[in-house]
Amino acid sequence: MTQHTRVLVIGGGVMGCSVLYHLAANGWTNVMLCEKAELTSGSTWHAAGQMGLALSTRLSMWTVKYSIDLYQRLEQETGQSVGWHEPGSLRIAYDDDEVDWLKVHMGTGRQYGVDMEILGQNEIAQVHPFYNLDGVKAALRTTRDGHADPSGVTQAMAQAARALGAKIERRNRVTGATRKGDEWIVHTEKGDIAASHVVIAAGTYANQVGRWFGLTVPSCALLHTYLVTDTVPEFEARDAEIPVVRDHYYNGYIRQERNFGLIGVYEDANAETIWTDGCPWEAENELFDVDYDRSGDLIARAFERMPILSELGIKRVVRGAITHTPDGAMLVGPAPGHHNVWMACGASIGIAWGGGAGKCLADQMVHGETAVSIRSMDPRRYGDWADDSYIVEKTTEEFERRHETPLPGRQLPACRPARPTPLHDRLVAKGAVMGDIHGLERARWFRDGSGAVEDSYGWRRQPWEANVAAEHKAVRERAGVIDLTAFSQYEVTGRDAAAFLDRVSANRPPRKLGGIALTHLLSRKGNIETEMTIARLGDERFFLGSSIAAELRDRDWLDGLRREGEDVAITNLTNDWGMLALSGPASRQILAQGTDADLSNAAFPWLSAHEITAWGAPCVALRVSFTGELGWELHCPQAQLGQLYDGMAEAGAAHGLADIGSLAFNTLRLEKAYKGTSELTPEVGIFEAGLTRFFKPDNREFIGRAASLARQDQPGWRIVYMEVDAVDADPLGGEAIMENGRCVGMITSGGYGHAAGKSLAFGYVKDVPDTTGSRYNVLILNEERPAIVLGEPAYDAGSERPRM
Repeated sequence: MTQHTRVLVIGGGVMGCSVLYHLAANGWTNVMLCEKAELTSGSTWHAAGQMGLALSTRLSMWTVKYSIDLYQRLEQETGQSVGWHEPGSLRIAYDDDEVDWLKVHMGTGRQYGVDMEILGQNEIAQVHPFYNLDGVKAALRTTRDGHADPSGVTQAMAQAARALGAKIERRNRVTGATRKGDEWIVHTEKGDIAASHVVIAAGTYANQVGRWFGLTVPSCALLHTYLVTDTVPEFEARDAEIPVVRDHYYNGYIRQERNFGLIGVYEDANAETIWTDGCPWEAENELFDVDYDRSGDLIARAFERMPILSELGIKRVVRGAITHTPDGAMLVGPAPGHHNVWMACGASIGIAWGGGAGKCLADQMVHGETAVSIRSMDPRRYGDWADDSYIVEKTTEEFERRHETPLPGRQLPACRPARPTPLHDRLVAKGAVMGDIHGLERARWFRDGSGAVEDSYGWRRQPWEANVAAEHKAVRERAGVIDLTAFSQYEVTGRDAAAFLDRVSANRPPRKLGGIALTHLLSRKGNIETEMTIARLGDERFFLGSSIAAELRDRDWLDGLRREGEDVAITNLTNDWGMLALSGPASRQILAQGTDADLSNAAFPWLSAHEITAWGAPCVALRVSFTGELGWELHCPQAQLGQLYDGMAEAGAAHGLADIGSLAFNTLRLEKAYKGTSELTPEVGIFEAGLTRFFKPDNREFIGRAASLARQDQPGWRIVYMEVDAVDADPLGGEAIMENGRCVGMITSGGYGHAAGKSLAFGYVKDVPDTTGSRYNVLILNEERPAIVLGEPAYDAGSERPRM
């Protein structure tokens, strides 16, 4: 007899049990978990269990902070010990970039009230007298960090889930799945289970499980080693446990485990993947022989830093499989192409992330919303281009660089280029310094023969800033072109296409042929799902564009909103089409040399679209410009992108046409106060984001309308556009906004406006004024810098230049 459940969670590790508990806590109590062996018998049981709040991103810090609080609360509620120890932690810095990174943490900590401080050598020695501080410049100390018992926290969540009515079946392996209508029939060793939703929380088995649903899960397992020493006499003589230490010198961590020493390392070269062809189903509590040829040098370095451990015997060595992803972030959210298959896997630090990740996924499933934006964890950030070889190679690279300082903009070499555009080789030959964005290659900046020649990264202004300034100036004074093939493009067609887009858009889609509308798709609670440009090319044909990061997410969102019987077709053009953005006062003169189309204001006004031929390439031409200058976006099949670019480059030579990269593109849009994807997150709605002019609620119903109207007079967050008195480091995003010593908001994006001569930033503030002239401080590298709210763009406040 087939069992029925609302949700079936596959996998009984920390991730699966967390999802199960949080679903039940959200009121979905008819939920079930199947584990092929015993709970935690995969990767969870052998984890070292560290939980560190020394994190520089809001999502990571929120996730770990929630997990720490949850585990301790569940211990009180269930009586199940979670083995929590709270000695705090130290993250070691040896050079200026690492010290800057510690300062970045301080800003994130202020936003969440996390107690942390930066220590010098003498202060480090006071809290950790056994660490070799040769060459150490500083350390970040967090007081609430610690470690927990992996099995204990998982069992606590399992007990709490059962108490709420959830079911857990151990020793019941899932063997496959078959779709039946809108449900999944999940086949197990003990019989079939019909489920409305399925969650893949299968750890090292996630890829195998994913294939039952037609998915490639972008994660793989690598072997991580930690060892436990014999008793440390110095620990026995102390009353307090020493802090956990994380140090890139040995690419790992050292902590106290009762009165023993515990050392964990991540090989920084030749790391070993395991089970890339599939994890054996009979595997249970698997460990592997230590390979000192791979890890021995790093372990020796760890002993060098902690000499009191170096002469002790080794009591135990643990070498087990841990899942990682190509970018190091978890896979939490909807599976691509499905509305009722979800992922909670790819967690390389599952104990620290597990509690928060489970809450986020459960909230998304039950309410359609999360308390914090989890876009960086969305499984749909990868597409078909992330094949098996890419997953293994990039994931290995991420593992090997686990404890490196994550400098902003840092580009990693593995699998490059993964998705070269047709212009890749041309641009590199012209001096482009390329960057990876969701697998696609895009120029960051160009060598111009006078400025920087090598890429560099850091939180302070870099040598290439002069190159970016030259590109910026070229667009403002002449013209610039950028390859924006890293851009999502769709076509929506059909008899009901116009009505469909009207129903899902906060702004009215264009009514006239050739019209363009910037619109936002909202959740039912009124929060921003995505921003799209919609151009009407026919009575029943629309062209849509959005961020490349949102490609699969937007496709699924649109697909999921179609009603049964609607004549609407949605075609994803992203892999087949490319785009050049041409902008600057000379752009009309340049484009006119390649097309017979009338480019005058009368025939081709600002915010209009036409299908034209340019240099022999068929183009959907949109008269829009994210730089704030006269310009066009020229979308065309990738097969013709090369001839379009070559023709434009030849015609533009006499007008001083310059190639520009993404860094200049960002500074240009900041000067014009154009909001980007960092500002448009699912944590805010139309009114919070200052997008009222794109909200058209009159005489029409659309998704998110009622919720938006209900909160228009009482939004929590308010966006601000600011000039910041920066010195040698501009706000980049993530910095705390301060007022009278307290954190009142955060920066979402920023940079230096070269034409305006100002450091500029967007941010959100709460419960404080957001009006022109309001003053705050922005915490840049742990130094408060004055900022003032601007009431208009720093450049061309009247937006006259795009209309030229």
